[in-house]
Amino acid sequence: MSVFSKPPNIVSKGISAKPRVSFSSSLSSSPSPSKYERGFTLIEVMVALAVLAVVAVAASRASSAYLSSVDVLRTRTLAHFVAQNAAADLRIQDTWLTANRTQSINAQGRDWQVEMTVSESMTPAIKEVSIAVAPIIDGQPRATVTDINVIISNSEQDTGILDLMEQAAGGGGL
Repeated sequence: MSVFSKPPNIVSKGISAKPRVSFSSSLSSSPSPSKYERGFTLIEVMVALAVLAVVAVAASRASSAYLSSVDVLRTRTLAHFVAQNAAADLRIQDTWLTANRTQSINAQGRDWQVEMTVSESMTPAIKEVSIAVAPIIDGQPRATVTDINVIISNSEQDTGILDLMEQAAGGGGL
């Protein structure tokens, strides 16, 4: 017998020496899925999409409300800066207001209406000025978003001395 010859088949009592491999049994080791386990139904997908849509709308509204409140706070802050600048201008220019004044100015990158209302105080040398600021949008002033009160004095006039004891004794109501 040569080295390259085939070995003889040994058959003893019906058993073959060649191994048998069954491919069909090794590939189908898991049970076949039933008709209910194959995927999502149309109803399940529609319910999931409806839930997703509701969440997206809620997130969009919350985001919109947040952006709106940020814009309102920004407008109020800028208006307060404009009011403080108007008060500083009154002090720096030593302006003595005798009547109310309304002016439109462009500051902080926007148009504003600044309204100064003069109130008398206990002495003629001191006046209280209320400065109200409103944004101007499309040429129309909107509602006042901030107001501050400042006290100005007339350097030309003597402020005098206010005697509260004498005023209380004389019937001045404090």
